This record gives sequence, structure tokens and C-alpha cells, in this order.
Amino acid sequence: MGLLDILGSARREPASCVVEVGAGRAEIADFYPLIAALDVRTSRADAGSGKIVFVARRDEGGELVPADSGLLAPWSPIRVSAEFGHEREEILRGYVKQATLRAPQNAGEAVYEVEFQDESLVLDRGHVRDVWGTDDAPLSDKDIARAIAADYGLKLSPDSHEGQASRTRNQDDTPIKFLRERAKANGFELLFQEGEIYFGPMRLSGEPQDAIKVYAGRDTNCLSFDVVEDAMKPDKVRFDVAPKAGTQPETETIAPSSPVLGKAPAAADGADLPEFAWRLSREGDETPDEARARAQGLADQNAMKITATGELDGALYGHVLKVGHLVAVDGVGERLGGLYYVDQVEHAFNPDGYRQRFTLIRNATGETDAPSGPLGAATSALAGLF
Repeated sequence: MGLLDILGSARREPASCVVEVGAGRAEIADFYPLIAALDVRTSRADAGSGKIVFVARRDEGGELVPADSGLLAPWSPIRVSAEFGHEREEILRGYVKQATLRAPQNAGEAVYEVEFQDESLVLDRGHVRDVWGTDDAPLSDKDIARAIAADYGLKLSPDSHEGQASRTRNQDDTPIKFLRERAKANGFELLFQEGEIYFGPMRLSGEPQDAIKVYAGRDTNCLSFDVVEDAMKPDKVRFDVAPKAGTQPETETIAPSSPVLGKAPAAADGADLPEFAWRLSREGDETPDEARARAQGLADQNAMKITATGELDGALYGHVLKVGHLVAVDGVGERLGGLYYVDQVEHAFNPDGYRQRFTLIRNATGETDAPSGPLGAATSALAGLF
């Protein structure tokens, strides 16, 4: 398959890339032949980002293409999708963050690089000092996130959670940094996907994405798959709170509460050993409720002791693997097969085809068709040992 087939042409192959720019989302079909590489990275931890490398050429009129077109100037809206036959699935939408012309001595090596970021970029344009909520009208973090999203033409995902409520909440930062602080305080994720903002905990329930298939004969869509089980992630998180009486602080211990993505929680492997818990240091003037929520988020994250990395053939998989959602893995045995949570995906379009390099996480072993319930309940039988 040639590069033109992958990046788009009048006759697209089952796995082609579609790039749309500007307010009208015009497809840059005329520039597809100039694309040398296109990469997009989506992640739960960081903003989604990407880069397109164009071969820079002068046209018959003397203009440098695509730089002189103006279509890919900084702050131009951009959307990158993958097209499988007649089905199109979005990978990332956002704005052009930086454009760089590289013109070495050899004109044949000149390139025009366009870097872009998801829609969180526009929330980083200005420092805001504000106070959210009043004594008479307290606001939840979800209310605040919804209001900020609306200011930038975005919607809050209906799956979002309330978070903490406060009579007043001071903002003294850019909107995106403020939202990330509130997400951290709640142990939440903050994801920008398809025009929506998700503000909430890991979504470990619901219908999983199409299966990643390893060693599945003609149905195989996974080119490589590695799994690491990390014994050094703690089972619980502790933090100190002001005492109700006396002078000694009280200690709370938080266990994971997320649904189990398998038959046996990973924490069960060390159940006959001394307690394995981390102590959470207090941050600033956070309240006990904020410390408790942050500890819960860390406990749930630390429960993800199993990490899988690998690479999908995008054409064979036939879908865009979405970060922040479940996916099934088949063909790696009963212990390590089953449901995983998608942590990060790197999408690459080049002459070799469409590849998706992924990182998955999991808090249990054993194949199941659906999460088996809260992790805290699954580990309750071990409570006497901790």
C-alpha cells in the first residue's frame, strides 16, 4: 500500500487518514501527496497532540506549499480521523499549536511541520482570577467544569461526575490548569474527546471496544503484545486528618473501590504478606474531603498493577482505539486475557500503513465478559490481613 492510499485520495483504502482544517472543516485533500508522516498521541495523563510532516514544495506560481496556503496557520481548527471503507472515526480535534518550516541547503529535504493539540489548548490562553460559588449558592466541581466548557463552546460529557461541592472556590490560573487541579483533587480524569470534556473517575463499566486479538489466526489484528505485572504498586493509601479530640492526628486508610476487570484482584497476590500502603502527604490547605478523594483516586490507580503495551494494525482492527474506555484482549491466555482500560494510544500513518501503539492497564487477572463489581468489595475478604 502506498502513502497516497493511506493518507487519502479519490480512492481510499480501508484504513485512510482524513485531515480537516478551518472553521468549515475543509479536507486538505490537495496536500495529501505532500504528507511524509502523521502521528497523533492520545493519553489519559496529558493533552492529546499530534504532528504532520509535509514535504515543502514550490508550485508553478512560486508559492511554497502548504505553508503559503494559510490553512494550517497557528490556531486553525483541525480534526484528524481514520476512515475504514465508508466508516469514519475521529482520532483528535483541536487547534494548530505550532508551524515550522525547515529549509536546509538541499531544497529536496525541506519540510513543513504542523503540530497540534486537542481542544484543551484554547483553555490555556489567559490567566483568570475568579471566585466560583457563594455561601448561598455553592457549586460542585461538575457545575464549574460545565460553565468553563460552555465558555469555550464545549460540552460536558453526560458521564461526568459531581466531584466536591464548595461554597466558594478560588481560581487563580488558566482554565485548563484550574480544571486539572480540580480533577486531581477528586481523583478524576479530564479528557477532551469529540467536542466534549469528561470530568470523572475511570470508566470501568459499559460495553468494551472491539477486541484486540493476539494469536487468533486469520482474525489476528495485534502485531505485538507485552504484559508486565508490577508488584510494587501499593494496595492501599493512607492519609492523616485533624483529630476530633486530643493532639494526635487520625489516620484513614483507603482501599480501591473500582470495578474489578477480571476474576481476581491483583492485590490478592500479596494477601498473606504485611500491609502494603503508601502515605499521602497533604497538599496546601486541602480539606479532609479533598484529601480523601485524592487518596481514593490514587488507590484506584495503584490497583492497576498490570500494564500491557503493543501495536495494532489499524486496517485489520478497523477502528480507532479510544483512550479512557474498556477494551477486550483475546489470545493471551486465561490469566492475562480479558478486559483492560485504555491508558494511551499513539496513532501513526506512514508508508507502512496505519499503526496504533497502545498502553493498557488492568486491576485484576482472569477473563470475564464484564467487570465483576467494586474492587473494595472483591478484597473485603482480605480486610483482616491489612
